[in-house]
Amino acid sequence: MIYARSMRMLILCLAAVAGFAQGPALPERLRDLAASPRFARVHLGVHVRDLDTGRTVFAWNADKGFVPGSCAKLFTCASALCGLGPEATFRTSVAAAGPLGADGTLAGDLLLVGRGDPMLLARRNDGPWRPDPLEALADQLVRAGLRRVRGDVVGDGRWFRTRPWGSGWEIQDRAFAYGADVSALTVHDNMVDLRIYPGPAPGRPCFLFPQPGLGLLPLANRTATGPGPAIDLAWEGDTLVVTGALPPGAPPLTLAVPVRNPEAFAARLLRRSLERRGVQVDGTARAVRDSDPTPGRELAGLDSRPLKDLVRATLKASNNLYAQLLLLQQGRSEAAGLAAERTFLEAAGIREGVILEEGSGLSRKNLVAPEALTALLATLDKRPEGPAFRAALPLAGVDGTLQARMGGSAAVGRVAAKTGTLRFTHGLAGYAEGPGGTRLAFALLLNGDPAPDAREVLDRFVLLMAETAP
Repeated sequence: MIYARSMRMLILCLAAVAGFAQGPALPERLRDLAASPRFARVHLGVHVRDLDTGRTVFAWNADKGFVPGSCAKLFTCASALCGLGPEATFRTSVAAAGPLGADGTLAGDLLLVGRGDPMLLARRNDGPWRPDPLEALADQLVRAGLRRVRGDVVGDGRWFRTRPWGSGWEIQDRAFAYGADVSALTVHDNMVDLRIYPGPAPGRPCFLFPQPGLGLLPLANRTATGPGPAIDLAWEGDTLVVTGALPPGAPPLTLAVPVRNPEAFAARLLRRSLERRGVQVDGTARAVRDSDPTPGRELAGLDSRPLKDLVRATLKASNNLYAQLLLLQQGRSEAAGLAAERTFLEAAGIREGVILEEGSGLSRKNLVAPEALTALLATLDKRPEGPAFRAALPLAGVDGTLQARMGGSAAVGRVAAKTGTLRFTHGLAGYAEGPGGTRLAFALLLNGDPAPDAREVLDRFVLLMAETAP
């Protein structure tokens, strides 16, 4: 007994000597970095939690509210996974608003009904999946006997009771790919890739090639080949007006452009797929959004990928549209989705430090405390949904929004975290494995910092966690 006690004392002494030889432990190193003059004029919040013991390893303004940027997506995705289940799916249907005759004629409209699948036809396909779900739906309709539609092909986005943007999104956000319109019927991330080539001679219009497909997006080409102002885009109703110039022989310019009226855009895509198969459509392709849904008989349908895959696509690429759709899935309106999220957080014991008004983090009015983020991460670490949640996070130096960060360092393979970026706002929150297998949850939030090295400075905190014993 005395021998065993002596051996334990010897081991502890040796560990202490080793720690002294290696320099300060993790809390001291983190404190030295947080207290550096680099952060004297900005707002920094840090919280690091040991996942196995639950103790706080380090805290710096950890209970203060910070604008989280896309770190807010962690709350949205965690709540969706735990509330709906990792295997949940969302069905897109094609319904008949009238009877389908024996000769294959539909006496009425054909409704393409969206129920919030963000990846029905994904702009960036991150793995094996059906190449074009709208083609698959058209095949189903032909097999169901459809030969003619006497009415219109109608894009129906009424499943969600929401406007096409999140609360707190600014008007300029909607002009860019990261602020694409939100709809229960989402196709191609509600964007087109517009490729612009100079024309054959000076003064001639440039060539415009939207993807997917010519004729699906109303375009007004007011460009010219030659010197002049840079290419600019503006919307006039549902028509995209392209102005400016490209010099002769210039390389093509590709711009990601959010579409207006994504429901009508999806309807045009389905109508094109039907006509390719010889189905005659007498009417037009249009959208319906404001009135109450009219039930119809389903003629075709497809289920989404499992929710765990949708969460992975959301977090790896930090997709604002997908995140807002996952919030809406929890209640069919923004307010109901946020209420479901609050219920989830309260059940997890997180009752303070989280003020969110939408699901993506694009709002500048969201406020989150770093210690609330690590509490969320610790909660998911102990839940059955935890592996799916962790697998969805970007990996340092490997993929997602961390692919180009911390490469070749001790963080590779040992850090999985969500980034958060707005103007002068930076965040990083996730899991880190330290020396000896120490498992940490961390949250770093930095507000009001215009310096170009802000991300690299946050990475230094993470590298300390990966390299230093706590």
